Amino acid sequence: MTNNHAQVGVRLINSINHYGLSIERFCMTGGESPIGYLTAYLTNLYLSADSEKVQEAIEAGIASATMFTANKDIPYCDKQLRVAFDGDAVLFSDESEQIVKEHGLDRFYEHEQMNENKPLAQGPLKGFLEDLGKLQKKFYAKDKRLDCPIRTYLVTARSAASSGARVLKTLRSWGLEIDEALFLAGAPKGPILVKIRPHIFFDDQMFHIEGAQQLGTVAAHVPYGIGQKYNKSKPKDDTVKK
Repeated sequence: MTNNHAQVGVRLINSINHYGLSIERFCMTGGESPIGYLTAYLTNLYLSADSEKVQEAIEAGIASATMFTANKDIPYCDKQLRVAFDGDAVLFSDESEQIVKEHGLDRFYEHEQMNENKPLAQGPLKGFLEDLGKLQKKFYAKDKRLDCPIRTYLVTARSAASSGARVLKTLRSWGLEIDEALFLAGAPKGPILVKIRPHIFFDDQMFHIEGAQQLGTVAAHVPYGIGQKYNKSKPKDDTVKK
């Protein structure tokens, strides 16, 4: 997807063939926004450095995020795609996050325990996790669970004992698996991401994006939910260059 003119198509094709990529579908809109074509192209995930286009895609119901580069290089696994997700307002709705922002942590813990067996509503990237799960199951069917080239992570600020059960039960109710679930109880996410070394990390809070960037993780901001009212800062000059 690009808003470049069709004349650049030959250059794109040459680059794709040079790197041996299997990309067959193009959308070059000649200066117009490509967002309207995302649904028609059955887009599973839209990534861009343009936050306005990402916001437009989110509002259209497309899984989307604004890409930011890491501030330093760290080695990534070249045999396995690792994708890390925040929970609230990313995989799940911002229902619980609204409680935190408006009523505080004590009310949040009470709310989660009262609703432990009530699944959360889906968030903007639930469908993308579902698509990754479908790919994983193809390898599981070949008895390659331990050698699956895709691994998923839930990296959440939630506490395990007081508010973790609901998210795990929600995933179970959806019929989805997450390979690793890490409950940080409010601790910074950057250090744990260094251990995971995901190829991409999705979060709705800019301070988690910044923390990931500083320690070398490629992060993608999901502009969804009540947390956007509190996102005062954005990393400067670190968006992925087009």
